[in-house]
Amino acid sequence: MSKQNRKISILVIFLIYFTAPLSGQSPSHNINLDSLFLQARELAFEQNRVGARALCRQILEINPDYHDASILYARTLAWEYQYSNAATVLQEVIRKNPFHEDALLALTDVMVWSGNFSEAIRSLDRVLVRQPTNTGLLYRKASILHLQEENLMASVLLGQLLEIDPTHAEARSLLRTIRTGWMQNYFSINYRGDYFDLSSPWHLVFAEFGRRTSALGLMNFRLNMAERFGNQGLQFEIDAYPVLAQGTYLYLNAGYSPHQEVFFEFRAGLELFQKLTRHWEVSAGARFLNFPANNLLILTGSLNKYFNQYLITFRPFYIIPTVGEPAQSYFLTLRRYFRSPDNHLTLTAGTGFAADADALIGAEIYNLESNLVMLNYQQKIAAQFLVRVGGGIQYYPDGVWGNKYTFEAGLVYRF
Repeated sequence: MSKQNRKISILVIFLIYFTAPLSGQSPSHNINLDSLFLQARELAFEQNRVGARALCRQILEINPDYHDASILYARTLAWEYQYSNAATVLQEVIRKNPFHEDALLALTDVMVWSGNFSEAIRSLDRVLVRQPTNTGLLYRKASILHLQEENLMASVLLGQLLEIDPTHAEARSLLRTIRTGWMQNYFSINYRGDYFDLSSPWHLVFAEFGRRTSALGLMNFRLNMAERFGNQGLQFEIDAYPVLAQGTYLYLNAGYSPHQEVFFEFRAGLELFQKLTRHWEVSAGARFLNFPANNLLILTGSLNKYFNQYLITFRPFYIIPTVGEPAQSYFLTLRRYFRSPDNHLTLTAGTGFAADADALIGAEIYNLESNLVMLNYQQKIAAQFLVRVGGGIQYYPDGVWGNKYTFEAGLVYRF
C-alpha cells in the first residue's frame, strides 16, 4: 500500500472513531438518551414531574420506542391522578410489545389507583403466564383480590405463593388478615371517662356484640351503662350497615333508654354512603335525638379520602332543635394505618356538638361553644384480640363545668 493510501486509511479510521455516537446516543442528534432518562427519573423522584415529562418527551421525539421513558411519563401522570392519560401511554407501549413486564406492572398500578381492579388483574395475568412462580407478582395479585373482597381466591393464591416461598412475611401477614376477616362475630367491652375542672366525672361503660349478616351487613348490638351527676342509667342501641350495591351502603341506627336523666330517650340515624373514583367516598344523612325537654334533628354527611396509608374525613353537623336556635359543628379526622387495617392511629379535631360521640351530653348544651382534640390508637395484640386506647381534651370557653378531659380504653375479641 502506498504512503498516500495509508494516510487516507488512517484519516478515515480517525473520523469514524471520534465521530461515531456512544451507546445509547441518537446518531442524528448526538444525545445520550440513557443519560437524559436518568435525569428525568431523578426529577420525578424530586417531585418535579413537569420537568421529568419534558425530558421524557425529548427522548421519545428522538426514539419513540424508548419504552422506559414512556413508562416514567405515564407514572408521573398517574401520580397526579391523570389515570386515563397514563393508561393510554402504557397501552401504546403494550401494543408495540405485548409482554413488556414493566409496562404491564405500571398499568396494573394505574388501574388499582383508579379503582379498576378487574383490568389490573388482567394486566398481571399477562405477566404471570410467562412467570407463574414470581412471588412478587403473585402477592400483588392476591393484594388486589383482597381489595376486591375476593378473599377466597386471594387466600388460595397466597397458599400457592407460600408453597414456593414459605418465608414470604408479607404473604403470611395478608393471609392472617384475610382469615381474621372471615370471623363473623366480635365482642368488645369499653370504657369512657369524662373528667371536668369544676364537676364530678361522667362514666360510660358499654358492651358490644357484632355479627356479619347476609341481609343487613355488619350488625352491632350495644348496651350502654353510664353515671352522670350521680344518676345511673342504661341505653340499648343497634346499628346495621346493609350493602345496596357495589360501593353503596347504608348506616342505620336506633336506640332507647328508660333513664332520661342520663341518656336521651330515643335516637335514630340514617346515612347513605357512596364510594367514588380516586379513593373518594361521600355520605349524607340525619340523626334524631329525643330528650324530655327538647328534640334535635341533626343533618350530617361526610367527605372521605383514602391516600396511601391515610384516611382523612370531614364531617359537619347542622342541628335543628324544637326549642332554641340552630347550631353547627365541624370535625376533621386523620387516620394513619400501619401494617394492617387493624392497626391505626386516629387524630380528631373539631368544634361543637358531635351527635355520634357525645352520648352523655344533654340537649341543654348542644349549642355550647367548644373545641375538641382527641387521639386514639388501635393495635392487634393477637390473632383474635384488639386493644384500643385514647384520650383528649374539649375546651368550653363558657362551660359551667370547665374543660372536659376524656380517657377511653377497650378490648375486642373476634370469633
